[in-house]
Amino acid sequence: MEGNIFSIEVISQGKYESWEFKNEVARDELFKKIMDRYQEHAIKEKSDDVDDSSILQLSATSLKIKEDGNVDQQVPYEWYDANQFGDLLDYINNEYPKY
Repeated sequence: MEGNIFSIEVISQGKYESWEFKNEVARDELFKKIMDRYQEHAIKEKSDDVDDSSILQLSATSLKIKEDGNVDQQVPYEWYDANQFGDLLDYINNEYPKY
């Protein structure tokens, strides 16, 4: 049986929130709106030695379960200033019902 999960996830300082979508198109549309709105808070240089407490990670997960049981997962992500966590959550919670 094939099954797909399309979601947006936010992780910051041990806090985790996620929102699921009916399809990839709707999820991608909101993901792009979020990226556009918060671009001035984006952290362009992603490095392994970053202080996790200073960032929030926004990701768009596409999990596709194929008929043979294999899983194809893609998770593009962006990093933002952790101070934006509350504002970003409010924005997503406000926009999500439109999708």
